Amino acid sequence: MKKKILLIIICYIILILIVSLLILFFYKNKSKDLNKLQVIATLYPEYDFISKIGGDKVEVTLLLDAGVEAHTYEPSVRDMKEISGSDMFIYTGKAMEPWAETVISSINTECSIVDVSKNIELIELDDFISKYSILDEEEHEHNEAEHSYEYDGHIWMDPKNAIIMLDTICDELVKLDPKNKDYYEKNANEYKLQMNKLDKEIEEALRENNIDTLVVGGEFAYAYFCKRYDLKVLSCYTACGEGAEPSISRIKDVIDYINNNNIPKVFYEELSEGTVANMISEETNSKAEVFNTLHNVSKKEIEAGEDYISIMRKNLNKICK
Repeated sequence: MKKKILLIIICYIILILIVSLLILFFYKNKSKDLNKLQVIATLYPEYDFISKIGGDKVEVTLLLDAGVEAHTYEPSVRDMKEISGSDMFIYTGKAMEPWAETVISSINTECSIVDVSKNIELIELDDFISKYSILDEEEHEHNEAEHSYEYDGHIWMDPKNAIIMLDTICDELVKLDPKNKDYYEKNANEYKLQMNKLDKEIEEALRENNIDTLVVGGEFAYAYFCKRYDLKVLSCYTACGEGAEPSISRIKDVIDYINNNNIPKVFYEELSEGTVANMISEETNSKAEVFNTLHNVSKKEIEAGEDYISIMRKNLNKICK
């Protein structure tokens, strides 16, 4: 009798497990529109660009949640399966996501791999620092942790690069879905017009407001923006600064420069506590503000209709006001 009861219990457990798996399977497939191209983008800029170009022909999934470190992210087994089962995987290149190479090497499906840094000249960090940094780098001891990245991967911070990224994505979409070529190219061209308009707005606003310096109290991800608009850089970090802390002497140099030159703003990245920037603000007349680098955009912001253009305009308003 006991064996019979135990057998019934085991059968019930197995049945519950089977039903649960079936529900999960059907729910997952129901949530995806199989009539649309399934695209996975690592960061928000690619997510925004592919969404704008693909329109109602694509379904885009953002791989990294807001606040996840893009350089050192470790994809899960589930991530690998999702990517392998998608039609397209878009990433920002080895300089930004070195781990993507491992993902790509494991894909044995017909998933289209798109590196949006293709056709973009990457900025070498040491070279950028030597040309644009206000502080004399030779006076500061280099921290090895701050120089673990040879190139800056935040290519989208220059709208001209964003236009190249749009072209790359559009070309790959057309290869994958040639029957909708006109649709994709029309959408891409419309967004490129907005990008060009944004680029001119930034250029004119910086010139009219006599902005020639960007002061950053947080981790530095603005090399492409500064190079595009020929801005000098005053930074507590000697490079990207991922995982490193600036020295007290360097912070003091930044504070002294701000006080001597009446710099009104000091910026830091989104989702950062802005500890150093706020410390500098307390010691100067400058105001600590967030300058959004766009690789940390929350679902709430996306649902509210924010995109690359609107966020970059908000950045510009903070610089100029």
